[in-house]
Amino acid sequence: MPRFSYVAIDEDGRQRRGGLDAANENAARTVLQKRKLLPVQVALEGALREAKAKDKPVAGPVRGAALPHKTRLLITRQLATLIDASVPVDEALAMIAAQQDTAPARRVMSDVHAGVVEGMRLADAMSRHPKTFSGLYRAAAAAGERSGQLGAVLTRLADYLGRAHELRTKITTAMIYPAALAAIALIVITCLMIFVVPTLTEQFQTFGGQLPLITQILIGVSQFLVTFWPMLAALIVGGVLAGRTLLRREAVRERIDASMLGAPLIGRKVQEVNASRFIRAVSTLTSAGVPVLEAVRAARESAPNRVVAKAIAAMADDVEEGEALSSAMRRSQVIPAMAAYMAASGENAGELPRMLEKAADQLDQDFDAFTTSALALLEPGVIVIMGMVVAGIVLAIMLPILQLNQLAIG
Repeated sequence: MPRFSYVAIDEDGRQRRGGLDAANENAARTVLQKRKLLPVQVALEGALREAKAKDKPVAGPVRGAALPHKTRLLITRQLATLIDASVPVDEALAMIAAQQDTAPARRVMSDVHAGVVEGMRLADAMSRHPKTFSGLYRAAAAAGERSGQLGAVLTRLADYLGRAHELRTKITTAMIYPAALAAIALIVITCLMIFVVPTLTEQFQTFGGQLPLITQILIGVSQFLVTFWPMLAALIVGGVLAGRTLLRREAVRERIDASMLGAPLIGRKVQEVNASRFIRAVSTLTSAGVPVLEAVRAARESAPNRVVAKAIAAMADDVEEGEALSSAMRRSQVIPAMAAYMAASGENAGELPRMLEKAADQLDQDFDAFTTSALALLEPGVIVIMGMVVAGIVLAIMLPILQLNQLAIG
C-alpha cells in the first residue's frame, strides 16, 4: 500500500504534517477527515517532498502577511471569470498576477502561479499563503478542482466573500460613527478643562462669596487634569499596550468573546452575526460539493467569536457520529432556532445549501434592521450627552459671573 504525505489543519487551526498508508489519495483524505483534520495537501510521499524542495522563497513578508479583503475578493472574481471563459488555470493566474497594482499582491499571485506550473493543485499552491487563502477558501477550491467546476465554485466563493465584506462594513459603520462622536466630545471637553477653565479660575479667586457647588466641582476636575495629565496620558498608553498584550492570550480572548455573547441587547446580535457567517460558509462549501462534515469543520474559522467556534467544533463531532446537521445546530445553542428549522427543511427536501443561504439572508436582514434602529437612537443619544456636559460646564462658569453682577448692582 503506497504511503502519502499530507499537510492538514487541525480543529485549533494549526497546521499538521505527517504521513499515512492508503490505497489512493481519496482514501488518504478520508482517513484525515476521520482524524478530525482538514486536508490541505495530500500526495505520494516522494512527490510532496520534491514539491517542497522546488518551492522557492518569496521576497518580502508575503508568506506571513494577508492581502486585504477587497484584493482577495477581486482576485477571486477575476479568476472565476477567466476559468469560466475556458482560460487554463496557470494562464489565468499569470494574467491576474500581472494586473495587480501592489507588489505584495503580485508576489502572492506569482508564487501561486509558480506552484501550479510546478504541478501542484490550485488549493495546494494557495496553501503557501494560509493567511491570504484560508482553510475554507482552499477547501472550496479543492472541491471545485475535484468536481471539474472550479469556475462555478469560485463564483460562489466570491459571492460569499462579498457578503462577508458587506457584513463587516456594516458592523464597522455601526461602531465608528458613535465612537467618533464620543471621541470628539471627549477631546473638546478635555481642552475646555485644561486650557479655558484655569483662566477663568483666576478670575473667580477674586470672588469674595461662596462659589456654587457645580463651579467648585468644575475647578477641582480642571486642577486635577492640569496637574496630573502626564500621568493620565502615561496610564492610557500603558493600558493600551497592556490590553494588546493580554489580547494575544487565547484564554483572555475567549473570556471577552464569552462576555460579548452574554452582554445585554448586543449579545444576541453577536451570536446571530457569527451564526450567519458560519451558515453562509457551509452553504457555499456544500453547494460546491464539499461533504457536510468537511464543510462544517472548514467553516469553523468563519466565526470570529471563539466560544461560537468551539460550539461549531462540537457540532462537527456530532455530525461525524451520524447526527443530522440540523440536530447538531439545535444542540449547539449558538445557532438560532429559525436557522436550524430551515436546515432541517433543506435536509428533508435535498436542498440544504439553498435553505442555509436563505437562513443566512434572514439573519443578515434582522441585523440590518437592528443596526438601523440602534444608530437612529445612538447618534442623538451621544449628542444629547455631549450637550449636557457642555451645558454643565457653561452653567458652572456663568453662575459666579451672575452672582458678581448681582453683588455689583446691589
